[in-house]
Amino acid sequence: MTLTGKVAIVTGGSRGIGRAYAQALADAGAAVIVADLLEEEGNITAAAIRDKGQSAAFYSVDVSSLEATEAMAKFAADTFGGIDILVNNAAIFATLRGGPMDEIAVERWDRTMAVNVRGPWLCMRAVVPYMRQRGGGAIVNQTSISAFGMAGMLDYTASKAAVIGMTKSAASELGRDNIRVNAIAPGGTATEGYAQILGGDLAAAEQRAKATQLIAAQITPEDISGTLLHLVGPGAKFITGQTVVVDGGKYFLG
Repeated sequence: MTLTGKVAIVTGGSRGIGRAYAQALADAGAAVIVADLLEEEGNITAAAIRDKGQSAAFYSVDVSSLEATEAMAKFAADTFGGIDILVNNAAIFATLRGGPMDEIAVERWDRTMAVNVRGPWLCMRAVVPYMRQRGGGAIVNQTSISAFGMAGMLDYTASKAAVIGMTKSAASELGRDNIRVNAIAPGGTATEGYAQILGGDLAAAEQRAKATQLIAAQITPEDISGTLLHLVGPGAKFITGQTVVVDGGKYFLG
């Protein structure tokens, strides 16, 4: 499968799953915009892609800002000639530390919704005109198995459930434009952010995975990337409005 000639934007692309997404897209031949607020890490990720002889640029963006997301889309089109792929990966993870719903601060709720819900919408809103100019495109929104309901993280769960609803609605609207919209719902994945949530103990996460998943191994960002490449590639041209769960069977087990 090749994405040669395609242009992709990956929000939250500086580290973790987003970094793996950006590298996988570049490996498949796409020119990649690594979009993030983390400038140092984002520039390192883009430089690492370029060091392999591939095309990448970093763009600093606050996905909760209308003006910033529109500027990001323009930058991508001006830099690489258009936009074919959007990966809405940017999200706030701090809420995964949990807490009772009646103790969630309003400010935390509002910030979570601004980044995790308004952000994907604004990014889709910004890139769709460019995708129409190219005759179509593929959007993949990052949700989570938390969207299906987990105690102690009401704001994060609500935000990720909203992403699934947006994915279905956007797919319904954009299908006639040959723009496909899907979502990926990862389980617990070995990333820097996940390690911070667990107090830096990824070994404990691996033991948890072995105990709670049908496939008893820790999920890595690269494991999720294969699903992304399929969803944005020609082999998935009739797949839209779907949420693909990549959790080793954890949600299936309940």
